[in-house]
Amino acid sequence: MLILPLDTGATAAGLIAIVGVAGRGFWRCTGRGVPAILHVGHDRRITATARDGRSRDGMILDDSYVGARLTTIVWRPDGAPRWALARSVLILPDTLPPEEFRRLRVLLRYGRPLAEEADVETSGRNAT
Repeated sequence: MLILPLDTGATAAGLIAIVGVAGRGFWRCTGRGVPAILHVGHDRRITATARDGRSRDGMILDDSYVGARLTTIVWRPDGAPRWALARSVLILPDTLPPEEFRRLRVLLRYGRPLAEEADVETSGRNAT
């Protein structure tokens, strides 16, 4: 931003925006609401338990990415409006044992939501 040929006001506004976005991103990665425990069900449901003990259930969205070196889970909490931003969780191979990471990738890639008429919830935490 500093080397761009912009006037002082535009440069200051750009720097403030960059610092704001970086600060919010840092807070989302290290704050109290960061999931400490994730339960993923075979029906693409997720339960995320934060460090403070609060749990939120939600649905895993199709925007999730499954790869050999990187997996991201994009999910929306139950009851959140459709215009609200979805949440995402980054999972790297060294954060899980190899077999668990493989199972998670298979579950995310091939898991399907249950039929609408079924009243069964298996978010991992409530799985039978």
